[in-house]
Amino acid sequence: MRTLYYNCPAGISGDMNLAAMVGLGIDPDRLRAELAKLGLENWTLSFEPADRQGIHGLRCEVRFEESHHHRTFATIRELIENSSLAPAVRRDAIAVFRCLAEAEGRVHGIAADKVHFHEVGALDSLLDIVGAAICWHWLGVDRLAASTLELGSGTVTCAHGKMPVPAPATARLVESLPVRMGGTTGEATTPTGAALLVGKQCSFGSVVEGRTVASGVGLGAREDPRIANALHVTLLESGPSSGSNDCDRVIELATNLDDLSPESIGYLVELLMSSGALDVWQVPATFKKGRLGCVLSVLIRPDQQAEMTDLIFRHSTTLGIRWREWERSLLERISTERATPLGTVRVKTATWRGETIRSKVEYEDLRRLARDHHLPLSEVQKRIES
Repeated sequence: MRTLYYNCPAGISGDMNLAAMVGLGIDPDRLRAELAKLGLENWTLSFEPADRQGIHGLRCEVRFEESHHHRTFATIRELIENSSLAPAVRRDAIAVFRCLAEAEGRVHGIAADKVHFHEVGALDSLLDIVGAAICWHWLGVDRLAASTLELGSGTVTCAHGKMPVPAPATARLVESLPVRMGGTTGEATTPTGAALLVGKQCSFGSVVEGRTVASGVGLGAREDPRIANALHVTLLESGPSSGSNDCDRVIELATNLDDLSPESIGYLVELLMSSGALDVWQVPATFKKGRLGCVLSVLIRPDQQAEMTDLIFRHSTTLGIRWREWERSLLERISTERATPLGTVRVKTATWRGETIRSKVEYEDLRRLARDHHLPLSEVQKRIES
């Protein structure tokens, strides 16, 4: 189990997080190459050493030539889904943006899909959020944990004018979380920073134990004489990891549905998967009074139970959800890239106790090549494997 612990005495923002990830050991050039899969143009991502109140770390800065685009959550989700990024990266990035959309929607009284992101939807925040998801994936992070969040004090200028700290979206995102205000001047925790933690189902206030693998410090732009504007991140390892050959612990939620339309069930499945479920499946069943329906099952990490239970209750007609805990053994999965006559594909190789069991080309890459070359999926598979 790998835990990424965020110590946030001066809050958290998207750029501070990316700087801390590079401090943990992420290769900046490799990160830039992966972000290029979004298909965005005219941007640069730089990391420079700096100091804040005697604390040494890295500063991250995004530069771009084009003006900010105002994008809806629906267009951002489509942009990410249509990329060739790893499925886990797309899932985490969309989950973070979903949190932002729901928070902004509550602020403005509109549906999440209709929210127009301003600075949040601009190029820099797209890179912040997708970049974070890439780093979590590469680091093999199983869960996030964090200290109390410093929100800051005073006012902040945003697309809607001057607002008190915390910004309205941040205030919605940190509801029920342990926070502190007034420890620093200005906006300490941004909407993007808060959404990164909430969207990845970060736990707050729990005791974190394990062997320290790496640590990094991401610095913010502001100077504050009262506290170093720094985000401290530590990667810890304890027990089995979800990518290891050992066991890990998962929870299965299950509920009987006999009066929910197929369209609503399909939407619920999509919502659960995009929110981070490990797997979702349906089994046809006959219930009392001869009613036809299905048993909906959801496989999740233990720290996701409250959120997933809430989603099922809110988006279905069920009156109850049962759950049980499982231990499972997993093959170690290694992803590599391979050049083919049709283009580059990712190949997932599964190993058991050091022995290769099987290799398989990622379906998303097969689908992309089939679409790009106007070929049947079976023909793409044949050409790649020949």
